[in-house]
Amino acid sequence: MKTLFFLLIPLFTFSQVKMPSIPQPTQFQHYGNQGLGNPNNINVVPNPVNIFNGTDETQKRQQLQNEKLIREATQTEKQKEIQMREIYADINQAKSNINYNLPSYSNLSGTNYYYEVYDRIIQLDTNSLSVKDINFQIENAYFENKQDKAEFDKIIKNSGDFILSKMKELNYDLQSNSAKNFMLFQFFSETMQLKSNGLKHTAFKYDFDDYMGVIDYSKMFVSKLLATKTGQCHSMPLLYLILAEQINAEAFLAFSPNHSYIRFKDDVGKWYSIELTNGMFSTTSYILQSGYIKSEALQNKIYMQNLSKKELLSQFYVDLANGYIHKFGYDEFVQKLITKALELYPNSISANMIQSNLDTVRFEYVMQQLGINPRKKEELQNIRSFPQAVALLNKVNGQYNFMDNLGYEHMPDEAYQNWLQSMKEQKHIQDNEAIRKQFKGLVIKKSLKN
Repeated sequence: MKTLFFLLIPLFTFSQVKMPSIPQPTQFQHYGNQGLGNPNNINVVPNPVNIFNGTDETQKRQQLQNEKLIREATQTEKQKEIQMREIYADINQAKSNINYNLPSYSNLSGTNYYYEVYDRIIQLDTNSLSVKDINFQIENAYFENKQDKAEFDKIIKNSGDFILSKMKELNYDLQSNSAKNFMLFQFFSETMQLKSNGLKHTAFKYDFDDYMGVIDYSKMFVSKLLATKTGQCHSMPLLYLILAEQINAEAFLAFSPNHSYIRFKDDVGKWYSIELTNGMFSTTSYILQSGYIKSEALQNKIYMQNLSKKELLSQFYVDLANGYIHKFGYDEFVQKLITKALELYPNSISANMIQSNLDTVRFEYVMQQLGINPRKKEELQNIRSFPQAVALLNKVNGQYNFMDNLGYEHMPDEAYQNWLQSMKEQKHIQDNEAIRKQFKGLVIKKSLKN
């Protein structure tokens, strides 16, 4: 368990967006109201004891002196009480002026497109989910409804027709999930041409330029992949799923650290993994070779698992949130999106990462209003007068601990790129060729039988 310091961490989507490092801060206490004065609990000086046994005059002087002491003590305590009441009045006034919700960006031009997509998504039935349609809506919201849906649909249909035509040309079984996925894999990784009409398709390639979409977030989009024939591990698997949907093939999205890829099952029940960024079949050992997959992550099924339609829908909420954040920032609409994402997929590491960002941004927003620097321990202790701020502090730490318990471990950019490049090592090339040759043989053999 880690108690964490508070700083804004980078965005994370369900692909190769920069993963935040988990900070290692000074241990913080859970601040309550310990040690704070109470205006109703005043220490009044008791009546002094008469220790004189002298004359009446002496006793009278002593009594007058005692009364004077009592009056002075009472006056002092009343002044203290007034001062404490004033302090509490100031605190209560400050509390009443604090906004514990993030400011809304609803007044900014373009946010309405995101609200409209959200209103449509919440009406969706996961059993009839169209990856093509929902992905287009999310990307179109970023472009403020300037994309051409008819043109997008036409490209997808033509691509699907090309794939099926090539299958017919090669006498592949059009009902075989193995054959469909093998042809999809070839469509992404090879240059292909139809003999019947001469139509040619060139392979998709990995885009190394701003592949995380830091400068230009549209680099993450399927529309960019279709326009340039270059993409990364967010756009490529999404297009694969869209085309699989178009030709009625079954395939699934899966995650590894900073990455997403495709899994599918052949006609006899054996599972295969496809790495589209390199155009190769991958193995379990290759995925684990990254070194950032803990046993807890596998137990909690955050990596190397097929996403169900429900979990895939959760990721689309994440996608919608990330586009909004890149255009506008964090506000309570993002919280609305992530709440829905976590309802559908509680262990989603991408949704939980955005939740962490939200909690952090909200806490720092409150600290700014209070004039407290949360990175200075002596200042942070001042939040014990503000229970809601204390609750936010605990929520941030709790969210980080939750991700840690899920088995998340930060994978640096350099490690991620080295892992991708390792696919080109001779062993992995040989593994890919062996799997590819064997799989192609099975597809051809089954097709000949039919």
